[in-house]
Amino acid sequence: MPGAAVRPYRELLEMEPGHIEGRLHLARLLDRLEEAPEAVEVLSEGLRRSPDQTEFLVLRGAILGRLQRYREAELDLRRALRLHPSHGPAQFELGLLLWRRGLVQEAAACFHRALEFQPDNGKTYYYLGDALNQQGDLSGARAALQRAIQVSPDDAKTYHLMGRVLDRMRLPEEAQDMYRRGRELARL
Repeated sequence: MPGAAVRPYRELLEMEPGHIEGRLHLARLLDRLEEAPEAVEVLSEGLRRSPDQTEFLVLRGAILGRLQRYREAELDLRRALRLHPSHGPAQFELGLLLWRRGLVQEAAACFHRALEFQPDNGKTYYYLGDALNQQGDLSGARAALQRAIQVSPDDAKTYHLMGRVLDRMRLPEEAQDMYRRGRELARL
C-alpha cells in the first residue's frame, strides 16, 4: 500500500508546493519504500523552489550516495556544509560517502567533525571506529567503538567490529566476549 502512505504528502504538496516539512517527509517515506529515484526528484523539485534548503541538500546527498551517484552526492553535501558548517548530519553523510569510496582518512576527519556537533551519535562512532581500524589506528578505533557501545548498547555490529579490532590488538579473550555479545544481540 505505498500509494496510500504517500498520498497525504502528495496532496499537501499539490496544495502547498513550498511546504518544506511535507516535502521532507515524502522524500524520507519514498526512500524507506525503496523508491530512491523518486525521492531524489521530490527533493530536486524542493531545491528548485528553495535552493539553499540545507535539509533538502543533506537528504538528497545521502540518497544519491546510496545510489552510488557519488559526484552529485558530494556536491550536495559540500554545498550544505558551505551554508551551515556546523551541520552534524551533513558532516556524517559526507564522511559516509567518503568511507564508501574508500577514502577512510578523509571520512574519519568528517566523522570527528560530526561528533563535535552530535557527540552522542553511536552510528558516527561506529563508522569512525571502522575508518580508524582500516587505517591501522587500533587504539583510536577501540576508543571510538567503546563510545559507540556506550551510546548505542544494542547494536550487534558494533560488538562484532570491536571483536575484530581486539583480535588485531592480540586480545583474544576480550575479542571473544565482544563476538559473543554481538551474537546475543543479533538473536533478539
